[in-house]
Amino acid sequence: MDKVKLLFLGTGAGDFQALDNLKNQNEYIVRARTIGGRNLRHAASTMIIPDILIDFYDDRQIKKYGVEEDLIRHLLITHGHWDHFQPEAILEFAARLPHVLQIYGNAMVGNALEFAATYAWDESTGQFHIREMTPNFCFHLIQPGQRLALGDTTITAVQGNHFIDKQHMIMDQWVLNYILERAGKTIFYGLDSSSTLPLTMACLRQFQLDLAVFDATFGDMEIDPATSGHNNFAMVASTIAEFRQEGIIRAHTVVVGSHISLEHVPPHEDIVEDLACKGITLAYDGMIREL
Repeated sequence: MDKVKLLFLGTGAGDFQALDNLKNQNEYIVRARTIGGRNLRHAASTMIIPDILIDFYDDRQIKKYGVEEDLIRHLLITHGHWDHFQPEAILEFAARLPHVLQIYGNAMVGNALEFAATYAWDESTGQFHIREMTPNFCFHLIQPGQRLALGDTTITAVQGNHFIDKQHMIMDQWVLNYILERAGKTIFYGLDSSSTLPLTMACLRQFQLDLAVFDATFGDMEIDPATSGHNNFAMVASTIAEFRQEGIIRAHTVVVGSHISLEHVPPHEDIVEDLACKGITLAYDGMIREL
């Protein structure tokens, strides 16, 4: 049986662009720039090698890590926030492929892709005009609970807890986390999510995970779970304990923390060993995990 291989193309949070802003003298940013390597993070994105990509900001990391882009057939979008989803960059990427790119996501993602494929913005006139192109993608609307076969991989979408106005019960958009099953292995990809929603937990109870990727955006920083759509390390530890109690995480499960803020979390090499002692693998750009 072939091994399942994940390549973490990007592991940063929405502040990843601060690395390129030399006016930003945040102590963690400056240290990350100075020591480089695994301490530098780009927009969060992961490959299930060879054919499934999760989220797309740009193709920089695809080129950097030598991914065979012509093999990418499926693009899963977690949600439509800018650091996970760039419609024009996706259109340009899809146009280079020798086949139609199959894209999966929520209604906002589908609407944005359709709009971007129809119109282009002209800075000089301040007007939209019709884009003269035939888009090379096919969009598939997914909702929480839906299960789909993507070649030899089965995915199940579940709802993430992200950007929900809890006081007024207004949801910004469906945020999708994904359960992926391939070659007898099961992976949970849960970025941009806080504490697990009850119906999501009910779905996850049906699975025993070989690898779980959790949002760990804020590190040891104290945050208010009522207002944040992300986790800190303490919340990740609480989620791991809950998953263990439910039998979703077992002794063999690899637990990974990703989507790391560069401004609020010390650089990778300063915290990786401490997290490993707690049973959490700290992701870095270019990290490969085989199952």
